[in-house]
Amino acid sequence: MTHTLAVPAPQDRVVRPPERRPYARGYRAPAALRGVLRDAHRTRLGVSVLMAGWDHVSVPLAALAAAWPGWWSGGGGRAAAGVLVVLAAVLLVGRQLRALECLVHEASHFNWCRHHRRANDLCAGLLAGLPTGIRIGRYRADHLLHHSRLGTDDDPDLRRYAELDLAGLDRGSRLAYTRSLLVRLAAHQRSWYRTTSTDLPGLLLPPLWALAVVAVPGWLLWGAGPAAAAGAVWLAGHAAALPVLRFIGESSEHSYHDADTVFDSTVTNLGAVQRWLIHPHSDGYHTVHHLWPGTPHHRLRLLHEELSAADPDGYRRRLRARHRVLDAPTPVHVRTTDTEE
Repeated sequence: MTHTLAVPAPQDRVVRPPERRPYARGYRAPAALRGVLRDAHRTRLGVSVLMAGWDHVSVPLAALAAAWPGWWSGGGGRAAAGVLVVLAAVLLVGRQLRALECLVHEASHFNWCRHHRRANDLCAGLLAGLPTGIRIGRYRADHLLHHSRLGTDDDPDLRRYAELDLAGLDRGSRLAYTRSLLVRLAAHQRSWYRTTSTDLPGLLLPPLWALAVVAVPGWLLWGAGPAAAAGAVWLAGHAAALPVLRFIGESSEHSYHDADTVFDSTVTNLGAVQRWLIHPHSDGYHTVHHLWPGTPHHRLRLLHEELSAADPDGYRRRLRARHRVLDAPTPVHVRTTDTEE
């Protein structure tokens, strides 16, 4: 008996849409900068360790300064100053934790130490991953997919961009922006935890770290009450200030809906508030980072300035940038599909 393979009729065949290709680079650096680009990829483990160490230490220092009992024992003027110190400490804790998250991002690209990857992950894991609860390996797998598949259905940041309707963030006024940010904040936070720490130990690492470096020193210095106060400052920074800073930062890095190249879909954030508060460790130079992700954080600004000076028409004029959080990114002037540098 002869068996034949049944071939579906044309109307029964499943037609799959063509796979989307990752965005082309859209930019080529001047040949004169080849040496600058080569030098910009040199990592310096000591620099990253020192920066992370300061971020690491400044969190308990800020929380303990806010918990000092003297603020509440010197009358109305000192108490009022204490309230201001507490508010500043909460913001500083959130900012420094955000800075440590940016250094985890750097470690995912092996930008702490490229030629000794175990040292890269060990130092970054202890100094930046532990206080933030981020598993570097887990984060790396997701984040490098964003780089290699930018603009495709595999790009996790594009999925988040669509799910949260980040193109619809209303930057028309401070009030409108705050409202549109807050309605998306919880969903963004859930998405963040899905891509960084999915297990209980990962979620417990930050409070355990805070207990060891914030609450215990507070108890040893002044007793149980100030220890609880210091812990509360850390918790407010971690649970309130940090998610807001993170969301403002991440929602300002790409504009997918009106661009189709790496250069045109990536936004650089240059304002003082952005550089010092929202995008620490040069995280705001996002266009340079996407074009050359092997450039460590301590060299990104210099490379941006070299490109701006050497290529005023091809780089500086076309760069999509914000100088204030409420700014729309500058329009795309030129589109190109230049090949990779």
